[in-house]
Amino acid sequence: MMRLLKLGTWRQSSVIGLSVLMSCTALAQMPTRPDTSPGQDPRRAGGAKITTDPNPATNIRESDDTEQLADRYQPKGITLGKFLLLPKVEIDQTYNDNIYATQHNTKGDFITVVRPEATLRLKEPNYTWNTNVQAELNQYWKYTDDNNVQGRFLTDGLYEINRDLEVSGSYNFSALVEDRGADDAVQGKEPTKLWMNDGRLGGKVRQGRYTFGLDAGVTSYSYDNVPTTVGTIDNSDRDRTQFLVSGRASYEIFPGYAAVLAASVNQRDYDRATDRAGYNRDSKGYRIEGGIGVDLAETIRGDFLVGYLSQDYKDKRFQDPAGLAFKASFNWTPSRLTLVVPTLERSIQETTVLNASGMVRTSASVLVRHEYARNILLTGFGGIYYDDFKGLNRDSVLYELRGRVTYAFNENVFVSAELAHRTKDSELTARSFSQNFIGLRLGLQM
Repeated sequence: MMRLLKLGTWRQSSVIGLSVLMSCTALAQMPTRPDTSPGQDPRRAGGAKITTDPNPATNIRESDDTEQLADRYQPKGITLGKFLLLPKVEIDQTYNDNIYATQHNTKGDFITVVRPEATLRLKEPNYTWNTNVQAELNQYWKYTDDNNVQGRFLTDGLYEINRDLEVSGSYNFSALVEDRGADDAVQGKEPTKLWMNDGRLGGKVRQGRYTFGLDAGVTSYSYDNVPTTVGTIDNSDRDRTQFLVSGRASYEIFPGYAAVLAASVNQRDYDRATDRAGYNRDSKGYRIEGGIGVDLAETIRGDFLVGYLSQDYKDKRFQDPAGLAFKASFNWTPSRLTLVVPTLERSIQETTVLNASGMVRTSASVLVRHEYARNILLTGFGGIYYDDFKGLNRDSVLYELRGRVTYAFNENVFVSAELAHRTKDSELTARSFSQNFIGLRLGLQM
């Protein structure tokens, strides 16, 4: 199969069959509910505007299903003058049957997760400001070396100078733990800690049928060293700063359809002059695409873009990835109770895998979210990710399926249950694995 992928005969396919997951949760009578827009955040309607990408997260691990429930099941928050404070805490109990993401000698464990967070939101007609603080405590029952604490501080804002001009900005600080199954992850006694700082500034202007946008961002990554049974893994050669400037122009051909041109340039600078193998990993690159943008009210919204991408590495021993670029992402609402988000993308990702320059990722996924009742939400996700490591025979394919059901008792209490599966097929046998997850969550919010 891996050879077929290399020959370009790989076809993306994502199958969602998990929307019926745990249908036995129809614990109570399901009253007929009026139509609501699944793409809208009810807590923000009529208040602070959404300052991030209007497209929802395509992976349910990164999306908050509770924010898509009907208005009566949304927390009221605490009003502090012009501000709204939204405190929340989630308690998860999860079982992972392969916590180290290994092919053989797999080890399973229960993980208890406590996730407190608070969001402070400013509600004004022409501008908005949101700040979210979140912590995550992961406690393993048996393999306690993997216990960890993660956290995030995110603040963003949007100012509409007038109906045709707006500016936005954001800052995100995250203390994370690298997934054991990640391609770049080092296999130490404990998972690798990662510190990330990300700042962005952008603007958008509209002139008649034309819309122009420009965004600039800086992201820094810092990795902690990891202990092993025989010493320490030095991760300092992975520390880096990435710069990105992107622009987008569109022309409305006729209502609901626009011609789109998007371009970006990037620069990736590593703190160390060379990595542990003596390679200079600094690089610069660009991406340019054109295509069609669609915005048909509550039916379908999104882009389909095709173009060219390239990444040039300072070290001439590296193979420079370049070639076809494409990106498609659509929000399709076949009914007001159902949202379908198919995505397709080819991009160049950074990697610190020994002797590889960059990683060309081709991904296809689909998210389905269905409002079964006013207080019950079903979510399914399927994805395929093909990673081509340039200069190294270590290509891999990751398959992922997830399904979740969320049940809200009222605006303050909800529960959810999730099943998930991941399989990685790698040319480096030691990096192949299969994982299954099952989890329950209790959420409390005000």
